[in-house]
Amino acid sequence: MSRAITKSALRALKPRDRMYELTCSRLPGFVVRVLPSGKKVFLVRLTVGGRSRRVRIGAWGPGLTLEAAREQALQIIANKGAPPRDRERGARATPLPERHSIARREPTPASAYERSKPTPQPTVRALSERFIKEYVDVYLRPGTAACYRLCLKNHILPALGDRPFDTVSRRDARALHASLSDRRGTADTALNVLGSLYTRIVDDWELSDMRNPTAKIRRFGSRRVERFLSPAERRRLEAVLEDGLRIPPGKKGHLERFSVWAIRLLMLTGLRRNEILSLTWSMVNWQHSALFLPETKTGQRTVVVSREVLELLREIYETARNPNGLVIRGRNGNKLKSLNSTWETVRVNAGIPDVRLHDLRHSFASDALMSGVPLAVVGELLGHRQPSTTKRYAHLSSSVVREALETTTRRIVSASSATPTRTRPFVPLTDRQWRAIAPIVEATRKPGGRPVDLRATVDGIRWVLEHKAKWRELPAEYGTPTTTWRWYKRWRERGVWAQIEDLLSDSGFS
Repeated sequence: MSRAITKSALRALKPRDRMYELTCSRLPGFVVRVLPSGKKVFLVRLTVGGRSRRVRIGAWGPGLTLEAAREQALQIIANKGAPPRDRERGARATPLPERHSIARREPTPASAYERSKPTPQPTVRALSERFIKEYVDVYLRPGTAACYRLCLKNHILPALGDRPFDTVSRRDARALHASLSDRRGTADTALNVLGSLYTRIVDDWELSDMRNPTAKIRRFGSRRVERFLSPAERRRLEAVLEDGLRIPPGKKGHLERFSVWAIRLLMLTGLRRNEILSLTWSMVNWQHSALFLPETKTGQRTVVVSREVLELLREIYETARNPNGLVIRGRNGNKLKSLNSTWETVRVNAGIPDVRLHDLRHSFASDALMSGVPLAVVGELLGHRQPSTTKRYAHLSSSVVREALETTTRRIVSASSATPTRTRPFVPLTDRQWRAIAPIVEATRKPGGRPVDLRATVDGIRWVLEHKAKWRELPAEYGTPTTTWRWYKRWRERGVWAQIEDLLSDSGFS
């Protein structure tokens, strides 16, 4: 946009959702930039050595009038962004006067260019100290704050700390991210911390109108691990917990009662580990069957709990008799520190070595969805701030809907005598259909497991479902009934079978 920059034109410029610029038609290269905050900044745009360059003059206001900004712009344009050359370099030097006749000179007022010369900008290291003091230590939880400090110390400051903050470009941020590609989680964290620092610099402190250098840089993303306990695994887990309580202290396999209580609370509430370990009796509202959590990952929460959870809490209360302290505590009365090591032992003894402590939370969500609880309600139970976080369980919700739909349609078909029975011959998978589903099917094999023809297994499952037959009626060409049923059960629990049906439908199978 180009027009004459006058006082009336400046006053008429209104802020928009995004930054925009107005170039002066009377003095090409003289620019005013309007920020979304309403701030108006004078710049000079020029080309030096074939490269485009911008020189910031300052923000319009009492300290910088339009006339002063235009004068500085003229000087900068005349000198092409560089200080004026000494045109009297070859002039004859004048002799110095006598010592006693030297008069005291008044300091020469700074030229327009000197006034416009940009002062050295603070470094990333200097601003990171302000970032920690004014933002990290004030607004972030202690664990997150410690992570930010560590990331700044180990990754960001060694790479960018001594650079003026306004010289850090998107290329520099991308290079930092790529340098940590062997630790993808750390790389994404470093980019997020750097982006948070520049959000403070640009938006909160208004030190620059530059673009955040981390904007639109693609993150690696974390691989979401979803592991849900089956009913049989839950029974084995509960048996291990009961046996561990009965084993005397000092004997192999003994479990401390507070560790067992913590695991059971995690299973029954779906809360995060730290939310259970930090729970105090003052947070338990017996009258309303709820837990008041003043500080969680997503802020303050009130968690409604079931009758079974209240009974477990009452058992802990009556046994521990510590009404003013932690619900779950260590031997010295402080926060329990050994829960992770206890879980390592428990999961091995229960035959579920791949189940993490956090998977108890995933299993809580899985059981809720498989019981017909809507996805939005599950998100509320888990305390998810964003609905997208809960959508990782959407495939479980879809399987519940699919099963209900199949049950309904079978009931309608069986009740309607006018509906003819479909008797089309069974058609095994075509090569094209198998190529469509092979990647997700083969990915479910366990390393070192018994070799099974999974293509035949898929056809066997389809045969049983299409004929509404019993598993023992499965033809031998598709494998044994027991093996086929186990694969079907595994794929159903993991949501793989729903993906197979969708892919087959897309590839022409109906």
